[in-house]
Formats: sequence, structure tokens, C-alpha cells
Amino acid sequence: MEHTLDIDGWRTNLRFSACHMLVRHQKCSRIHGHSYAIHLRLRGETDENHYLFDFGVAKKKLREFAKELDHRVIIPTGSDEIRTENDRKNGRVVVDMAGKRYVFPEEDVILIPTRASTVEELSSYLLNRLVAELVLPSGVKQISLGIDEGPGQGAWSTIDIEKDE
Repeated sequence: MEHTLDIDGWRTNLRFSACHMLVRHQKCSRIHGHSYAIHLRLRGETDENHYLFDFGVAKKKLREFAKELDHRVIIPTGSDEIRTENDRKNGRVVVDMAGKRYVFPEEDVILIPTRASTVEELSSYLLNRLVAELVLPSGVKQISLGIDEGPGQGAWSTIDIEKDE
């Protein structure tokens, strides 16, 4: 029998606050912020102990991700439309985006290898990291990670897990 394990980031306090900007968006190209939540859903068959995955292990890893992103400016590095210069000598990050130039203290920025800082891209980025960094039990067949940028609005990414037989 297939089971689903859900972790609601709002209710379990898997949250972070951050700011970003989106290239070519009429309103959201201006720097702005959100209160985000991270959600997780696993599907598959339980093991001999009758559970799919340990909630504590999953939440610990998601809290690490939230801590990395919390109170940061999220800057994607995979876009041709956004150029970044990490000026380590002066402790700052310079960002050029669609004719705008931003200079941030290095400690306030997180550079992520995505094309944009949308919830769609953030959910894919964190899901791929989660799959790479966790050892998933053989019963897990699918894993989905959602990012909300406020209650009721967000995006999910899903990976089907293929196990070697």
C-alpha cells in the first residue's frame, strides 16, 4: 500500500524571510521580500518499521536550508540577464540586472545556481539538494518540495525516485 508523508512548513516553522527581484517583471523587478515556508511530501511504501521516512531527519535538513536563506538577498547566478561580481576584498557583492546596479554587503547575499529567484526555481534547487544530501529509504518512490512566498501561494517540484533493482 502506498503512503504519503507531508510536512507543512507553516505549521512546523520551516520558514525564512528573504528578498529578491525578478528580471522583466513589471512590479517584481523592484527589490522586495517575502515570508517563505518550505513543504515536503514523500510518497512510497513503508519499511519493516511501518514508516516511510523519519520526520525529524527531513525537518532537520529543511531547517538548514531555511537558515541559509533567512534574511538574505537571493541572487540567481544562472541567468544571462543578471551579472554578479563578488568583491571579496571589499566584502560586497555587485549585481547588475536589466540596467539596475545593486551593491550589497557580502554577508547579506546568497548566490544560488538558478535562472531566477522565483518559487519555481527555489523549489527545484532545494529539492535537488535534498535528494543529493539525504539517504532515502528504498520505499520512497517520489519526493516533492514546495516553497510558498506567503500563505496560499507557492510552487512545487517533484522527482520520481528510480531505485536500482
